[in-house]
Amino acid sequence: MAKKGVLSNGTAVWIVHGTVPTLTKMGCIKALVLGDDSAAEVDTTCLEETDTKTSDYGLTTPGEGSISIDTDPKNLSHMTLLQLASTKEKVHVYVGWSDGVSEPVLTGSDVELPETRTWSHFEAIVRKGSPVFATDALVNHTIPMKRQTEVTEEFKVAP
Repeated sequence: MAKKGVLSNGTAVWIVHGTVPTLTKMGCIKALVLGDDSAAEVDTTCLEETDTKTSDYGLTTPGEGSISIDTDPKNLSHMTLLQLASTKEKVHVYVGWSDGVSEPVLTGSDVELPETRTWSHFEAIVRKGSPVFATDALVNHTIPMKRQTEVTEEFKVAP
């Protein structure tokens, strides 16, 4: 049977953060929601119009999403994300789809994304979310993020 798409399992997430850029691979992300963008509507209706309003799209407002983790104090990437969220830091997020295993490379402040994997990336401000405690469940956090850019997708071109 032919494969019909790309599985979520095998997806990896990295963040670039700090005044001296640091690339951190996030360990054990449970879910990642990028959020939907919306576009303003600019009314273009003339006064002479008597039946139907018209409009064009204006500026795009990047969406709001989140990163969910089962919080592990021994996982340095979890602690880094929670610290960044507590100070509402801006981060660059790089999502490597499961159609490859290559990793991004940070040189100075430039990130190189290998063509052997599909990538989604964007800039966002993360903010603190409260831990959730439930019966028969791991303590978890959902870290809200407000994207500052649209999501850029670079599809895999090499085998």
